[in-house]
Amino acid sequence: MNSSADYTKTSRMRTAQSRRSALRWLVHVTLISSAIVSLVLEPVLTLHVAFGLVFVLFVGFHLAQRRRISQRLAVRLLKVQKLLGPAGRLALADGFLFIITVAMLFSGFWDLWAPHHTKIRWHAITGVVLTIYLVVHTARRWRRLRFSQIR
Repeated sequence: MNSSADYTKTSRMRTAQSRRSALRWLVHVTLISSAIVSLVLEPVLTLHVAFGLVFVLFVGFHLAQRRRISQRLAVRLLKVQKLLGPAGRLALADGFLFIITVAMLFSGFWDLWAPHHTKIRWHAITGVVLTIYLVVHTARRWRRLRFSQIR
């Protein structure tokens, strides 16, 4: 009787893990597709803004799914020696994704609502930096992307 209960518990744990993995995949697909669509539809301002906001929202979901790891990684940011290891580089990547996404959001709204155009196109600059970052980040993790886990 005990083995049946263990099997049921293990089965439920696998189902929950599978569901979390599917949600993580959905967030990744939404991030990639909203970034691409926002870039392609950049000339159509309303759609560019809408898909850009979807991207920002899902960056929040992406970081929230990794909240336990992100918290541990944030502590590593305070210890310079630990930044050189794989977990430290991951902490830097999460921090950079957050910062560049926030910069992109605010510079986009500034461009939209500023009474005059600025000489430095911050939104375009942050857009290029974010695009390069996303291409490199996705390409380096492409094989692991489908089966990544939420911890």
